[in-house]
Amino acid sequence: MNRTHLEGVAETLATQAGYTFYAGPEGDMAHTLRGYPAAWLTPMELHAVEGRSHGRATYDMTLHLLRSGARLAPEARRTALADMERHLLDIFAALSLDGRVLAVEKLAIRPRAFALTPHGEISQTATARIVTFF
Repeated sequence: MNRTHLEGVAETLATQAGYTFYAGPEGDMAHTLRGYPAAWLTPMELHAVEGRSHGRATYDMTLHLLRSGARLAPEARRTALADMERHLLDIFAALSLDGRVLAVEKLAIRPRAFALTPHGEISQTATARIVTFF
């Protein structure tokens, strides 16, 4: 179905951007992540379905990009956050070109520091609504 396809596309795009890909609930990050840089896809939420045998399915997607940040100087931290933001924009732009995706809507990206794991990471978290067809 579209969920599995979207997860596969997200994995391919994140890996191409140089991130080790993981998927699962946010609560699993601390004991699952083995190194950085990493991409973490949380389980997508099916927001809406229109149609029965064919139509549209809309998913809410959250993708985190994480890097080690505990020992970064402030300038290096700003550069790393800017790089991750650019990577997220590139990932979602490429996702919008996928054959099953009609639109990527409401994309929002927010920086975070030391919020997702006890490892001292910095991260950028992207959320978007992905409209697909079936």
